[in-house]
Amino acid sequence: MGQIFMGLSQAGAWGCFDEFNRILIEVLSVVSTQVKTCLDAIRDMKVNPAKNMFQFEDAGEIQLKITVGFWITMNPGYAGRTELPENLKALFRSCAMVVPDIVLICENMLMSEGFDTARDLSKKFMCLYNLAKSLLSEQVHYDWGLRAVKSVLRQAGKLKRADPNISEEELLMRALRDFNWPKIKVEDRSIFMGLIKDLFPGIDAAQLVDESLQITCAEVAKAKNLQPEKEFVLKCIQFADILEVRHSCFLIGVPGTAKSSVWKNLCDALTERDHHTCWDVIDPKAVTSDELYGCMNTKTREWKDGVLSVIMRDMNKSQGKYKTSHKYKWVILDGDVDPEWIESLNTVMDDNKVLTLVSQERIPLTPEMRLVLEVSNLRNATPATVSRGGVLYINDTDIGWRPYVDTWLSRFKVKGDEHANNTFTLAISHYINESFLSDMKSKETAAPVCEIQMITSLTTIIDYLYDDLYTNRETAEYLKKLKEEG
Repeated sequence: MGQIFMGLSQAGAWGCFDEFNRILIEVLSVVSTQVKTCLDAIRDMKVNPAKNMFQFEDAGEIQLKITVGFWITMNPGYAGRTELPENLKALFRSCAMVVPDIVLICENMLMSEGFDTARDLSKKFMCLYNLAKSLLSEQVHYDWGLRAVKSVLRQAGKLKRADPNISEEELLMRALRDFNWPKIKVEDRSIFMGLIKDLFPGIDAAQLVDESLQITCAEVAKAKNLQPEKEFVLKCIQFADILEVRHSCFLIGVPGTAKSSVWKNLCDALTERDHHTCWDVIDPKAVTSDELYGCMNTKTREWKDGVLSVIMRDMNKSQGKYKTSHKYKWVILDGDVDPEWIESLNTVMDDNKVLTLVSQERIPLTPEMRLVLEVSNLRNATPATVSRGGVLYINDTDIGWRPYVDTWLSRFKVKGDEHANNTFTLAISHYINESFLSDMKSKETAAPVCEIQMITSLTTIIDYLYDDLYTNRETAEYLKKLKEEG
């Protein structure tokens, strides 16, 4: 902070410090002294213009240009934030911000995207979002704010340019439905579709789907011994659509909803279509914040890189395994969201697209790079974080447990013996069914257990029993053969 204040004072530049109250309270007390030193020097220079040098801490006398200015922005009351000390508050003049007129912003953006009926459409747009906010269930990952509005408007503009002959109401309806649908929970879908139909009566636009990518996703899933279920392939397509519009994406769902399978399948499908995709997975909760982003030794001023900073730098410069031929480069953060580490990605996830390190290094996201956060929920995320990324929500009923069971059963199929296959499948279906799951749910468990965990536990037990049976049968046959041969 001292270096930044010295640089601004000597250059006469303006500096805006965003999310200022994320700095630790101990550091803020020192910062207040630094700011006061600069402001006192400006006051003295106004009295005596010739006095353009001042003493700044232990750095000696430095030059001062009177045009220097300091601004701070902050969101009070969020997790991971501190209250500004009174001596620091006194150095800054407060400025309250009014709530933006989103209807007006929406109208202007629609006009800039080429819509002729922008005024009427902007009212419908915001009417839908206001009703969704009040009628749909309270979910942390639902975002009906300005960033979400801008994303949908950009998507509407893209559809308008792709097919300018379609009516503007149909284009906007398609953008609102297709872009928001992936994040809507099952219990809210009927209400959301009801709102869409009421605001755009008589319009029934077909969903635009990349059919070639859909076929490739199904073929890749089959090759990987996965079930090319309609919902599974649809989630892959929806994920691809979100990554086209947003450079940061939350992949949300309880454990066992095939989150990892979705992005891995899409990655392989894109590679299959010559859009070579590489990825790297990090568990942000397995390391400290310093190990994730890097840290500087305060005594020796030596910089030590973090896991994320190394990966992002290599992707940015196409070094190591990240070749220039790669069409997409994904950073997968697979772990619980926590304000302590996720807030440091704010400038990466918003329109800045830059990771700023303590060493003053700035690593920008290239057009090929994407940030994917695979999480079970956003319970501990702040609204600022939620609004910065696109959301693909996978309900536990979307893909379900049947594809897993079908893949598991395929291991036991004996070629040419249809009777044995049917007998085994019927015997298993007697135990693995909805009544078994509902019966298991009624029982008390020491820890929360989801449906897929019950299924995997049961199939694992059967696997071990089957392996023992198979081994014993082979041994018995071998001993019988030896006995016959004398």
